[in-house]
Formats: sequence, structure tokens, C-alpha cells
Amino acid sequence: MVSKNQFKGSSSTLAQLIQEVGQSGIKKPLFRYQVPRSVRWASTALSVVFLTYGAAYTDMSWRTAREVYGNATEEKQRSLWFKCKTFGPVALGVLPVILAAGTKHVTSRLVTEMTYLPPIKNSTVPRCQLTRCTPFLGRPVTITREVHELSKNKATKIFTGVGSQGMEDKATFVFFIQDKKATSFFNKFYIFSRSGSVVRSDARILDCFFNEVADNKLLNKSILTQILSRTSAKSQFHSSNSRSSIRNIVKPK
Repeated sequence: MVSKNQFKGSSSTLAQLIQEVGQSGIKKPLFRYQVPRSVRWASTALSVVFLTYGAAYTDMSWRTAREVYGNATEEKQRSLWFKCKTFGPVALGVLPVILAAGTKHVTSRLVTEMTYLPPIKNSTVPRCQLTRCTPFLGRPVTITREVHELSKNKATKIFTGVGSQGMEDKATFVFFIQDKKATSFFNKFYIFSRSGSVVRSDARILDCFFNEVADNKLLNKSILTQILSRTSAKSQFHSSNSRSSIRNIVKPK
């Protein structure tokens, strides 16, 4: 049995952790996960099994349907209902193909990296970058979203206080994040593995990125945005001052 006192996480407070993320003024990795080869091979093997079964079923049902149709009387062969009953089951062969494609698609929704990006010019909204791999070739695909465009289900708990990073859960080994800006249902969800590595081994930072204010008053996007906005503004201010100082130093008198 895993006890909650195993969580060590960051020695700093949550506010200090968020400030550390935003103080550099550049992008910073927050989450990393390497999809095991066993998972990739298992999904590929399962897809091949589904495709093989689909091909075998389609071939067998087509041969059977032709035989039944050929042995039927001319009156039955003219019946539309008889044709539907005879050849209809052949169409079910597409289901294993859908399952095969679905297996690879689900694996491709696993997030391999999440990176914090500072707000763009004249904006105070922090952003993040999600990276995953394509289903068949495994090439990285990256999207950039503002914080309010990504969220989790109300019932989903990211930070559990269990495990070395504070996000282990007996019931689930992954959690789902919804992309509100997705153009289709198939691109709407991203999967985060609970065995991935989080910055400073503290899962509270992920809760802040994906929690709505109504879900959690302590870990939510409002607090995250306020702290990161102030931190980013300070970073830009100091950066500008630094550049001005350099120009003054090198300026000829």
C-alpha cells in the first residue's frame, strides 16, 4: 500500500514553483514521457490482429453470401430484403479495421512533452506546448495553446499527493486533457501518463495549468496566470533594462 507521505516534490511553495517556471522568460519543459517500446509494439500487434481478423471475416462472409445467393430461387434473388440479409453481414468486416485504426490513434495521443511558453507580446496569458507522435511513423507533432484552451474533467485528479511526484493513483495510470480549440473530435483529447516526469517532481504545477477555478480554489489557472503574468513582466522589464545598460556602456561619448 502506498502512503501519502511518500510525496516529496519541491521544497518550495507552489507560488515559488510557478515563479521559477516563468522567471527565465523563455520556454521551459514541465512534463516529459518516453513511450515504452512495449506499448508501441503492443498497439501495432493488436492492430495487425484486428486487420487479419477483419480480412478473414470479410472473405468468409462474402463467400458464404455468394453461395447462399446462388442457391436461392429466382424469386428470392429479386427480393431486396433477401439481398440485404445475405450480403449485409459482409459490411461488418469494417469494424475490425476501425478498431485497428483506433488502437494506433489512442497510442498517438500520448503526450511526450509539455513545455511552458511565456505570453506573446501585449498579452498576459501564459501558453503551453504539447508534443505527441504520429500513429504510424512516430514523428513528433507539436501544438501551442493558451492556458484557458486546455482543461481536465472535473472528476479527474492530477495531484493526488501519492508517490514521489504526487500524481500516482491506484485506479488510473493516465489522465485526459481536453483541447477546446480542436477542430475535430479525434483531436480533442490528449493523454498524460502518470509515470512521466514533472518539473521539480511536483505534480501541483500540472494541476494549476489544467484546473478551472471552480474545481479547486488553491490549484487553478487563475492563480497560475496571475503569478506568471507578474513574473513574465518582471523578466521583460529586467531584460529591457539590461539591454539599455549595454547600449549605454558601448555608446561612444
